[in-house]
Amino acid sequence: MPVSKVYFSIPPVNDLSTSENGNIISGGFSNAKGNGNIRFQISAQDRLLDTSDMYLTGRIIHVKSDQTPLIVPDATTKANYNLQNGANMLAVTNQNISNWGGVSNMVKRVIVQSKKTSVNVSENRNYPMYVNARTAWTHSKDDFLVSPLIRTQASGTYANDINRKSSSMGKKNSMPNVSTLTETHYGKPFSFKLETALLDNIKEVHLGNEFMGGLVINLELSQENGFYYNRFESTGTNQTTASTGVAGSYYIVKDLKLTGRLSIPTPQDVASYNSQMLLGSRFNLINDVTSSVNSNKYTPNVSSVRSIVNLYLDQNQENNRAKNESNFRVPLGLREYSSQKNNTRTPQDYVIEVQPNLLATSDEGGAVINPSDAGKKASYQGDAEVRNLFQRAVLNGEISGKTACSLELQNDVIDEQYNATRGGVSQDNGVGLNTKANAMGIGIDYTFHMGETSDFRQRDYDNLIKSGVASGNANLPASRATLNETVQTYVKNTSAFDSKTLMMSQ
Repeated sequence: MPVSKVYFSIPPVNDLSTSENGNIISGGFSNAKGNGNIRFQISAQDRLLDTSDMYLTGRIIHVKSDQTPLIVPDATTKANYNLQNGANMLAVTNQNISNWGGVSNMVKRVIVQSKKTSVNVSENRNYPMYVNARTAWTHSKDDFLVSPLIRTQASGTYANDINRKSSSMGKKNSMPNVSTLTETHYGKPFSFKLETALLDNIKEVHLGNEFMGGLVINLELSQENGFYYNRFESTGTNQTTASTGVAGSYYIVKDLKLTGRLSIPTPQDVASYNSQMLLGSRFNLINDVTSSVNSNKYTPNVSSVRSIVNLYLDQNQENNRAKNESNFRVPLGLREYSSQKNNTRTPQDYVIEVQPNLLATSDEGGAVINPSDAGKKASYQGDAEVRNLFQRAVLNGEISGKTACSLELQNDVIDEQYNATRGGVSQDNGVGLNTKANAMGIGIDYTFHMGETSDFRQRDYDNLIKSGVASGNANLPASRATLNETVQTYVKNTSAFDSKTLMMSQ
């Protein structure tokens, strides 16, 4: 057993302080107006790093295009504070951050290196998307009202009602002990784990020179147009108050710290330390869905694949404030799909069908009903097996004990797809509510909740989909029916890492 544990809190080696000129704030870390790369170093030492108890902490300031903070309303606008639509809706209501990840979505890529050799130990691209989906499927809707999720400012299915978390705070001098924008307590605090294989691992990492020789952790910040989203897909033409300063707004991150604990080992601990560790890794692949009958083929080239998670976005959804980048849905009008390994259907040797689906009409007492006219549109998407397999892929073969991804949420999301065209709605009003966000996709589980894996070395994975993507079908939402889709594929695999040789075996 370790002699003791020592707390540490280290700033980035390239830290930048914030400065104020009038009401304009600059400095800190920012993708748009500063340094978009954050670098932490943990020096080589004969101690063990407990990565399961390591957090990134700091404060975030949301800044309008004129470089002044986006703040909660003052007395002159207080009367409109609760408006969720209409000509007088405010900017703090219009600008939102991810339902599922909150401010943790600021991290786009995570790279971990050994300090003694600068060898890349691991790299996670498109970091937030999979983490968002996993968060949605492992927490109930009410979990987003309490700690720990509140520490990321994520609001889950409550985003429609508490979407003002993107305001920076009040004005300076209106809060005790805050007289300048550079005060320690100015900005909204956050704290979250970096959920990668090595940085959130049960086994402690030896930092000694014979092992890792210290760690270097590089974080790449997300683009602002992907980090933020507008409340509505189509903002009303008269909603000038809601739009003031939102286009071109950005975030500044300050007072960053990497915090955790180091174990001081006994000589017996050092002698018995095993440099080998098994990691639950994942890597990201990207492809497109370009037609109603589509095949996505990859060669993962890893030996122990646990599952594959496919998340689908419209072709214009990424880095677009008019869309919510954390709204994951199955391919539009999904009818059926099958998963193949080397042209053989597996692990299910049959086609998974969606019956009914948004492309199908039904005869109810002699009347033809289109899904677009149905009161409960989710009932026209018979995807029970799709949902079952997807959550198993995300949760390593398990069925979710609690989730925020209810059928009620799915119905709300489908409703907003059909409402995204203005039609007869007043030009004062926004349409296509982006705060309703799902976390669905297509998943394949190879563990069967028994720890099984599948060997994909020199073997192909193929996902065959029939849907309404890019079909222009009149039964589908008009704003999406002609669009291609992007698929972000996450291959979850078990890898072996040797902290002495710094070799990763997959």
